[in-house]
Amino acid sequence: MAPEHVDVLIVGAGLSGVGAACRLQERLPGKSFAILEARGAIGGTWDLFRFPGIRSDSDMFTLSYPFRPWRQAQAIADGATILDYVRATAREHGLERKIRFRHRVVGAEWSSADARWSVEVERGDSGETVRMTCGFLFTCTGYYRYDEGHSPELDGADRFGGAIVHPQFWPEDADYEGKRVVVIGSGATAVTMIPVLAERAAHVTMLQRSPSYVIALPAVDPLAGLLGRLLPTRLIYPVVRWKNVLLTLAVYSFSRRRPAAMRRLLRKGLEHRLPAGFDLDTHIRWSQGS
Repeated sequence: MAPEHVDVLIVGAGLSGVGAACRLQERLPGKSFAILEARGAIGGTWDLFRFPGIRSDSDMFTLSYPFRPWRQAQAIADGATILDYVRATAREHGLERKIRFRHRVVGAEWSSADARWSVEVERGDSGETVRMTCGFLFTCTGYYRYDEGHSPELDGADRFGGAIVHPQFWPEDADYEGKRVVVIGSGATAVTMIPVLAERAAHVTMLQRSPSYVIALPAVDPLAGLLGRLLPTRLIYPVVRWKNVLLTLAVYSFSRRRPAAMRRLLRKGLEHRLPAGFDLDTHIRWSQGS
C-alpha cells in the first residue's frame, strides 16, 4: 500500500505549527497538508509547561500572529492565556481536523529522484509505525525534547534529602510552602518562577553561573493602552509591535556599545525600586568587565 501523500507536512501543533498552517491555508489554499503532533493536545510549550508563574518572555504584540492581533491588555501574558490564544486560533481556522495527535516523527529522508520527503511516524495511539510522503517538510518542533529536559549531573544529588524538581515536569502536588528553595539558573524560566515561589516559600535563592541583569517593566504596555482609546485594533498592533522591536534593538545596541552606562542605568533602577539605604554592593555583585 502506497504511503499517504500531502503537499506539506507540518511537524508540531504549537504556536509555530498553528501559525504555519494558517499562513499556508491563506496563501496556498489549493495545497493539501497535515499537522503531526507527538502529544495529545494543541499548544506545544504552552500546554506542556505547568510550573508556577509560567508566562511569555517576549511581549505578545511581538510574539502573536499578525493575522490575529493580540487584544489582551497585558503585553507579558501568563501561560494559560497564551494557550487559549493558540487554541482559539487553531479552532477559528479549522485546523483541529488537520491535526493528527500522538504522531511522532522519528525519521525523514529526501529523494531527489521523486522530489519528495519520506517521513517515518510512530503512532502513540496504536503503537504502529507508518510512512507518509510530502513535497515540503515544515518542522515546527522547537529546540528541545519534550520528554527529556536537560538535567546536569550534580555530585551528591542522590544524598539530598529534599525534593529535586525539573520545571519541565512540574508535578501538580509539588509542595514548597514554608520551605527553603534553590533555583538553579537565571534564564527566563527562573525569572518567571521565582516571584511566585517567593510568595509561599520560606526563602528562595537563585543560583547562577554568570551575572545577569533584569529590568522591571510594566506588564501592561502603556502605549497600547493609550492607543486603545484612540485607534482600532488593526492599527494599534503594528505600531506597538514595531515600537517593542525597535526598543529591544536599541537596548541591545546600547548595552554592547556603552556597557558601563547601561550598568549605571540598571543600578539607578534598582535604587528606585528597593528600600532606601539598601546595600546594593553587598547583595548584588556587579561584573566589572561588562
